[in-house]
Amino acid sequence: MRRSTIVPAFIAVAIVCAAAGFVAGMLRAGATVDSVLVTLGLGSRAAEVDAVLGPAAVAVSAATARTEIDAPPDAGPAGILLVGDVLPLGDRDYLTDIAPLIASADYAICNLECPISSHGLRTPLKLTETGRTMHNEYFFRAPSVQARRLADAGFDAATLANNHVMDFGGEALLETLRLLDEAGVGHTGAGPDRPAARRPLLFSARGQSVAVLAYADAGTLPGIEHFAASDETAGTVFVHGDGAGSPDEASSQMLRNDIGAARKRADLVIVAFHWGTEGADDPDPLQRSLAHLAIDAGAGAVIGHHPHRLQGVEVYHGRPIAYSLGNFAFPTPWESNHFSAALELCVQDGEWTQLVFHPVRLEFRVGDPAPATGADAERIITRLTRLSEALGTTCRRTDEPLPRLCVDRRDAPETEIARSPDASGIEPHPDLEGMATVSFPAWDLEDGRKVTRARSVVVAQELAEDVLAIFREVYEDEERFPIHEVIGYDYRTVAGSQDRLSFHALGRAIDINRAENPMIQDGRKIVHPDEPPYEPGEWRPDADPYSIPAGGSVVQAFTSRGWRWGGTWTSCKDYQHFDKP
Repeated sequence: MRRSTIVPAFIAVAIVCAAAGFVAGMLRAGATVDSVLVTLGLGSRAAEVDAVLGPAAVAVSAATARTEIDAPPDAGPAGILLVGDVLPLGDRDYLTDIAPLIASADYAICNLECPISSHGLRTPLKLTETGRTMHNEYFFRAPSVQARRLADAGFDAATLANNHVMDFGGEALLETLRLLDEAGVGHTGAGPDRPAARRPLLFSARGQSVAVLAYADAGTLPGIEHFAASDETAGTVFVHGDGAGSPDEASSQMLRNDIGAARKRADLVIVAFHWGTEGADDPDPLQRSLAHLAIDAGAGAVIGHHPHRLQGVEVYHGRPIAYSLGNFAFPTPWESNHFSAALELCVQDGEWTQLVFHPVRLEFRVGDPAPATGADAERIITRLTRLSEALGTTCRRTDEPLPRLCVDRRDAPETEIARSPDASGIEPHPDLEGMATVSFPAWDLEDGRKVTRARSVVVAQELAEDVLAIFREVYEDEERFPIHEVIGYDYRTVAGSQDRLSFHALGRAIDINRAENPMIQDGRKIVHPDEPPYEPGEWRPDADPYSIPAGGSVVQAFTSRGWRWGGTWTSCKDYQHFDKP
């Protein structure tokens, strides 16, 4: 690690949202050339973009980097600098004026909005049948020297889940990973395969362990073909909406699994999303739903980028969400995209204590960032204050030593949520005949405190009232059993069978807190690959608060209504499982 201290004033972090929807700009390419106009988005002009990019070697491997900070645990709060989109297309230094701010942080992370490579082919995803670039789509690629320049400016890591990292395919991504590794820049959100893309970036800041996860909203692209990582191919990792402003079930499950696993390895989990609508002032419903889901699943902070403009900050259940921090180093001729901010996330004992936004102004067209002053800083602070207050967040301005905007944890709402049984309800499932969605409040754990979380489960319509009564009883019981996850309907066969449907497929079974569940695969008891390293069949309600005790409120509520508990089975006990034949 290059640094072990932070400046006395709180450090700024710029989280910037980038997406490449409408970018065209001026680049300065090389010390002897003042500027090069790059016109993007026209398929026949793609070679003009490549002409300003330096050579790079073909990638042979990629690894997820991990950077550790060597600092004593009692050295005071850590400053984690988070910035938005960085797009260093030319062979020059974009970060000279802002480097002191970056280097002052204990750990600095940007969103790298392009591959660093001179290899690969333009992705077919953004091409028409005639080989021209689709309307409002662009191809970005930076020269190999930019990996080292990111490190030299002070960046320790980059998130790679965005709508440009695969512009030139898997070959260019693999080279990007290799160059970042060689430069000592960690990364997450893309990888040589899907497991690697989902793997968190882990680091330590002043003795506090931190995990970072990154995801791209599928809605930022015309599709995910050629971009999404698979078990065998390189790419990034996507979250999908359900068309009604919420994440779909598969994305929800992935986020709960990933964040839950990361939470077991780190004091603080930061989740980065590339999401939203370009040019929008306010977060859209999917942004808010994803952010709330991430925090409900255990994230300590959520950041976003892609809209190219600053959006406000929300404090949800005591955790901060910075929906968009605009561009950070991004060539663009649109003046509204030149006003940004660097966000410092101040952390102590694994908890955020303060957000500090340092205003940043990008140079017209070329996109070089510098600390904003005067009227520019005033414009940025006024905008952030207005948009954050609309989300219920109190901001505090300070002018020493420079104009900044702060959000203090002490001004955030309490994390303990009042009981709210009125959140309960039953709705017929729109797509599954004979099924209903049961919504209910449940207790969960947040840093050892019991807080309310909204939960829902899909079950057979005839059992919906029964299920609602069960979970209301569990919620009202003084035991306050924590429920992190509930699974009902799932079209699956009985373990070991190829064609015999399980009770889950009939909507007559419910699993609670999957972490304790053994599975049957090829006749062997195994632990689900997304769960903690429990021994198969292990049951430990004394050590694991999510493990269902035999005499507790959950078993009582189900069995008193005629449901069976898998903990009483004579073989292959399933302590999380309840069913009603």
